[in-house]
Order: sequence, then C-alpha cells, then structure tokens
Amino acid sequence: MDLVSNGIIIVLKYLLPGFVSAWIFYGLTAWQKPPEFERVIQAFIFNMFVQVLVIFTSWTFFLFGKYVHSFGSWTANVSLFWSLIVAILFGLAVSYFANNDTIHAFLRRKNITQQTSYPSEWFGAFRQNKTYVVLNLKGERRLYG
Repeated sequence: MDLVSNGIIIVLKYLLPGFVSAWIFYGLTAWQKPPEFERVIQAFIFNMFVQVLVIFTSWTFFLFGKYVHSFGSWTANVSLFWSLIVAILFGLAVSYFANNDTIHAFLRRKNITQQTSYPSEWFGAFRQNKTYVVLNLKGERRLYG
C-alpha cells in the first residue's frame, strides 16, 4: 500500500504543473471548460510543454553555475519549484495569447487559418470594435453596457 501511495504522489508531483497551467488558462479566458476528460488531456499537453521548458531552465542554471556562480545543486525539490514557476508563467502566456488573438492573427496573415482565438464570433466582434450595446426595455428603460 505504501509503495502505491508513493507512486501516486510521484505521478501527481510530475503532472501538477500541467494542471496548474490549465487552471490558470481557464480562469483567465472566456473559454468554456470542456468535460473533465478533455481537461485532463489538455493538462497533459500543457505539462509536456512545461517539462520541456523546465529542462531548458535547468540547462540555463547549469551553464550559469558553471561560468558565473553556483547557487547549489539541482534537486527534485528545486525541479518541482521551477516546474510550478514555469507552469504559472506558461499559463499566463497562453492566456495572454488566447485573449489577444496574437497567434491566430499571425496565422491569418499567412493564410494558414481563418479562425480566431476567441471562444465565439460575438466575443471577437465586440473585442475588435469597442462599442456598447443598448437594450430597450419595456417602460422606456434602457440597459447600456
């Protein structure tokens, strides 16, 4: 039983950054949350990108430690810490690009796609044209926003 619980903890420590990135992405964008299975798959994909970025981070620190100054050895705890930092930054970056249509705008200019990164056509229309909507209610009342 102890071996199984240790294995689960190790797997969760490894997958945690992807779930943090997905949580930040869905918290900061207007996208509807997909079903649980799809969110787990997206967390795995985010985790792959985060783990690759952590490898580059560790190489950077190794080179910095070799040529400038060493702050210590790269342990499992240090790796977990930097995984969470990179996951937060990755989640913020993906949210930024999704909210500002940056990547899809570049791909549209290259005629690769006609899609936007917005969750609906209405969201994109109101995002691009800074206008307001006026709803005329009964009794000559208006809702403006």
